[in-house]
Amino acid sequence: MESLIPIYTLEQFAESNNISLLNKEILSFSCGQEDMDAIDLNYPIKIKCFSFLLVTGGEVKLNIDFQEITLHNKDIVFLYPNNVLELIKISSEASFQNLFISVEYFTNLNLKLNSADALQILSNNFSRVVSLCSESFDNIHRSFKRLEVLNNPESEVIFYEEIQKGIVNLVMYELAGYVQKQQNPLMKILRKEDIAIKFSHLVATHYQTRRDVQFYADQIFITRTHLTRVIKDVYLKNPKQIIEDKIISEAKILLLKSEFSISQVLTELKFQDQPTFTKFFKKKTGFSPNAYRKSLASA
Repeated sequence: MESLIPIYTLEQFAESNNISLLNKEILSFSCGQEDMDAIDLNYPIKIKCFSFLLVTGGEVKLNIDFQEITLHNKDIVFLYPNNVLELIKISSEASFQNLFISVEYFTNLNLKLNSADALQILSNNFSRVVSLCSESFDNIHRSFKRLEVLNNPESEVIFYEEIQKGIVNLVMYELAGYVQKQQNPLMKILRKEDIAIKFSHLVATHYQTRRDVQFYADQIFITRTHLTRVIKDVYLKNPKQIIEDKIISEAKILLLKSEFSISQVLTELKFQDQPTFTKFFKKKTGFSPNAYRKSLASA
């Protein structure tokens, strides 16, 4: 069954926006005030890659997995391949820069911090907003713009791929260093945090079909008891709560859209039947799916 929420690869997203790329593993593009009329608001999508959204002016309100956040000038948010992104409201003076990086490209970056460590520095959950200082903002903004120019098919730079990889590395180091400095200059990456971020990625990938904690413990090669202890320490929730929260977030996003029937929603989320879905949803939210949808309509 085709997903109710449109899912794009990086290349498909570029094609849908008529953007030509030299290197199809990365995409950097600007959205200025003159581009805002063409942006679809209240339209959830998934893009199967890592991405950054850097606000360069005004205010941008969006949902990430149904969690509403507001970004201001110099804010940057890091998104994972399975996040659902939905733009809600954009101020009249808003502008922003996007950078998309394929999973394969990201994992092959030549960082002295490995990919998991870099992710952990940038996020202590599924996504994280960072408010940048002027210096870091300027450095990252220039890098995004340079990547945009280098990836244009009209670019005549011979070693564009090597330069692009160097710039993406610089962006990662700039962000990792900035976040690390803001938290604690002596912060060290701990084993338990590495386990927690791996668990988060596995949940984002398998939550529709695997809701048993043992599956995730097996994937990380640790015991279920150890996984539970680690997740409680890092996220202040147990693994089952994290899995169920992800399912509920997805369900809420789908129920927002009146064109999707409740039957379609439960099928999308791999529930066996409507009573099972209704019981699960009501236990987590206090509403039946139908009552929740009606409450949104009357809000």
